[in-house]
Amino acid sequence: MKNNFFGKYLIFALLIITFLVLVYPQRAEATDISVSGSWSETINADDLIDGAGSDLLSTYQNSGGDISLTLSNGSSNWRVDVKRSDTIWSSNFSLGVRRVSSGSGGTVSGGTTYLTTRTIDSEFFTGSGSPSGIDLQLRLSGVSIAIPVDIYSTTITYTVVDI
Repeated sequence: MKNNFFGKYLIFALLIITFLVLVYPQRAEATDISVSGSWSETINADDLIDGAGSDLLSTYQNSGGDISLTLSNGSSNWRVDVKRSDTIWSSNFSLGVRRVSSGSGGTVSGGTTYLTTRTIDSEFFTGSGSPSGIDLQLRLSGVSIAIPVDIYSTTITYTVVDI
């Protein structure tokens, strides 16, 4: 009699586990993001406003389209966050990023005005689906002859968050 009692509960437990595996909603695959392109700027004597003894141009920007984002596996709503990780950087610099195209496929909203990058995530733009070829533009400001000469470097990280 003991064996029969144990067997009934074992079968019941297996049925419950099977039900949970078959009925429990599966988590959707996360949206992926990839970035192509980069930007570097050489600032030298040619960038002096009025030649020797004058200051440098204070603002530089890349051509829109040098950097492009592609999102894939995006079946629901998502947002793209952006942050800056400095290698060698001046606190006088400000680096902004904006979206200059919506790419193709999916929907994209926001991000068309310059967002100043920070060392923590900031919301950049939102969308849904799987757009590709979202072109970005970067703008460096705060450049001055008063800033020590060096090779300054930072990395921009774009993170997609399913919402």
